[in-house]
Amino acid sequence: MSIDASAYADPNYFNVSIQTPMLVGIAGGAQAGKFEVCEFLMNKFKGSHHETKVAIISLTDFYRELTADERLVFESGKFNLDHPNVFDFDLLEATLKKLLHSKEAEVPVWDPATHSRKGTRVLHAVDVLLLEGTLALYPKNLRDLMFMKVFLDVDSDSRLLRRAKKLTEGNGRTMGIKELLTEYVNFVKPMFDEFVAPSKKYADIIIPRGYENTPALQVLEHHLEDHLHTRSKASNTTSTVSAASAASPLSSSSASSSPLPINTLSSSNSSIGQLSSPGKKLDNSNDLDRTASPLSIKSNHTDVLATSAESRYKDIPE
Repeated sequence: MSIDASAYADPNYFNVSIQTPMLVGIAGGAQAGKFEVCEFLMNKFKGSHHETKVAIISLTDFYRELTADERLVFESGKFNLDHPNVFDFDLLEATLKKLLHSKEAEVPVWDPATHSRKGTRVLHAVDVLLLEGTLALYPKNLRDLMFMKVFLDVDSDSRLLRRAKKLTEGNGRTMGIKELLTEYVNFVKPMFDEFVAPSKKYADIIIPRGYENTPALQVLEHHLEDHLHTRSKASNTTSTVSAASAASPLSSSSASSSPLPINTLSSSNSSIGQLSSPGKKLDNSNDLDRTASPLSIKSNHTDVLATSAESRYKDIPE
C-alpha cells in the first residue's frame, strides 16, 4: 500500500467535522475488484449497530441515457462505454451533495442489458458512503467532496482475465472472445490509459492486488469502524448535553462558551492495523485540527495518510 503524503499549506483543508458523512471514493481499472472491496466492508458491518449507516453507490448507475444515434451504435456493439462523457456526473454530484447534507436521495437503477434506466431507489442518510467506479476519482468536483480516495492497482492481465470470465458467463450480455478482445483493445485499454490510470495520482491510498490484499482491506475496515464509533459517541454526547441544557436553562451559557470535547479516532486493537488521530480540537468548534498531526493508519509499520486534503464538507452548497 502506498500513499500521497504531499504537504498542504492551507489548514482549512483539514477541518473536517466528525458529524459530516464520510464519502470514500474507490477507483481502479475495469474488473479491479472495486465493488468486491465495497461488499467486503459492508459485510464487516453486517449485524452490528452500524449496518444501516454504510451504503454503496456505483458509477455505472449514473450512465446517461443514449440518443437515438448512439443507441444504434450501441446495438451494433461499437459504442464506447468507458469514456467519461457517457456518465451523468452532474446528477451524481447533486446526489452526493444531498447525502452529504444527511438528506435522502434518489439513485438511478441501471439495466446493463438494455443500457437504460429502469427506475430509481431511495437512499437514506448514512454515515459512510462508498462510491465505486473506474472514473470515481476523475472529476475534480467529485474529488473535492471526498474524505478519502482509494485506488485499486491491479495488473492489466489479471483484470482482462476477470473481464473475460465475467462477460462470457453473462453480465447482461454474452460476448465471444473475439468480440471481448476487440472491445478491450478499442475502448477499455485506451480509456484506462487516458483517464483512469492518471487519476491514481489523486489517491490517498493505493492498494496493490485490489480485493486480494486482505491486510490493506482490514486497514480500511478499522478506519471506517473508528469513524462510525467516534461519530456515534459524538452524537450521544451532543444529545445528552442538549437534554441537560433543556432541563437546566442556566447552564446553556456555560455550555456554549466551552466547546464539547470530542474524542479523536481511537486506536484499534487489531494486530493487522492500528488507527490513531492525535489531532487537537479547534476552539468553539466540533471540528478536528489535523494540520499538526494528521489522521494516520499504521499497518506493518507503514504510516498511511488517510485524510483527504481536498475535503471541504463545510463549504458544500445546498
